[in-house]
Amino acid sequence: MNRSRTLQFVSDVTEQQADIVPEGFNNNIRWNLGHILTVQERFAFRLLGEPMDLPEELMSLFGNGTKPADWQGAPPTLEELRKLLEEQNERFRERLTGRMDDKLQIPFRELDRLSDVLIFSIGHEALHAGYIQALKRAVAASGRS
Repeated sequence: MNRSRTLQFVSDVTEQQADIVPEGFNNNIRWNLGHILTVQERFAFRLLGEPMDLPEELMSLFGNGTKPADWQGAPPTLEELRKLLEEQNERFRERLTGRMDDKLQIPFRELDRLSDVLIFSIGHEALHAGYIQALKRAVAASGRS
């Protein structure tokens, strides 16, 4: 449900709008989508000590502490990000069904089980979906859309 909402928020966003960093913000809509994608991947697989299904270059574009101003080349298109976000849910079902009690190989904060970190990640996605909504309003108000 959370992922569907996130994708709905960006269904009408253009490539140009996705790249605008309004005054008062460090990141743009594209970065927030990529960040949601890569953080979820890290929580679901890397913390279990398993390989991730995303290219490492995405982690360097959208990981914690990154920002569009530092990008050295073209990031994925919105369509590519949307597709990866849609596919991620299915990959989670395929690889993680029946594993919610698995112990993390790399503990995250005080969390040590997959179910705990995935619950945390749902809140993380909701937080960034809220940033996306705020960015959409700021972009519209700037007249740069």
